[in-house]
Amino acid sequence: MQNDIPKYNLLAAFAAVMEHGSLSKAAEHLNTNQSTISTMLGRLKNEVQQELFIRSGRGVAPTNYSVNLYAQIQEPLQQLNSVFHSFGQFDAAHSKRNFVITAPEHLQWVLLDQFAKLPNKNISLEVFDQPVYEENIYDALITQEYDLMIDILPPKEPSLNSQKLYDGDFVVVCSQDHPRIQGSLSEAQYMQEEHAVLERKRQHLYTMSHYTNIDLSKRRVAYHGGSLFSNIMMCSQSHYLSAVPLSMALQFEERLQLQVFRPPFEFKPVSNYLIWPKKVTQDPANTWLRNELINIANKIEEYMQENFQ
Repeated sequence: MQNDIPKYNLLAAFAAVMEHGSLSKAAEHLNTNQSTISTMLGRLKNEVQQELFIRSGRGVAPTNYSVNLYAQIQEPLQQLNSVFHSFGQFDAAHSKRNFVITAPEHLQWVLLDQFAKLPNKNISLEVFDQPVYEENIYDALITQEYDLMIDILPPKEPSLNSQKLYDGDFVVVCSQDHPRIQGSLSEAQYMQEEHAVLERKRQHLYTMSHYTNIDLSKRRVAYHGGSLFSNIMMCSQSHYLSAVPLSMALQFEERLQLQVFRPPFEFKPVSNYLIWPKKVTQDPANTWLRNELINIANKIEEYMQENFQ
């Protein structure tokens, strides 16, 4: 090894390849080209006198040396990145910035509406629906295609930070014209009626299964929807029942002529988490974005408490 400590830019390139699994994605993340990344890895290889990566499909796989090296340098690099980011400039009153996030359906319209009301019209928000497949749910966040994510489960990825945003209830909705359900809902009625369910899974379970212990397999499922909105639309035009977050039910209760009930069985609240890359924790713009979303979440909680007893 020629030097005691390799240069920071070589370790940054190495860490980017470890995190993204390919030279091309690492180059895109670092705003450079693949040839530069390859050259930097070659220089680092010469300095440490160890093989770093081997070809694997369309990307590269780390050697055991690289896995151990990355485990040792990951946190110091993130801390150093945070120092650099902390010197960034962001002024909420005058800066021009388009924030890009991904969020659950029940929050999307509320967030867009609140950002549209900001006095600085040069700050905007762009919201993406969440990925359908759980396997790659964090990919775009890790590569910083998104500034931030809101999700109902905290991440296990070591490169991500999270903070609980708020706890919210889910409710059961059906049409105001339902022939058998009017004003109240029992557990027996819930199990006997037909349902519109969300055809998405988290950690191999349908979402609602995370929040109740009743045997949901005994429900009579009539419709498998790809979104919560399609489910409540179906309920408004039929005699089906569906479970949705309270914040979403309140948005559409009057417009779609829905009845809204607390679940007639024991249930746990639905937690919502802010999730962001550790490397931007001290970034002023990202810090402002997180604080703004926390303020909006507080308004959502107050609205739910005032409008649903």
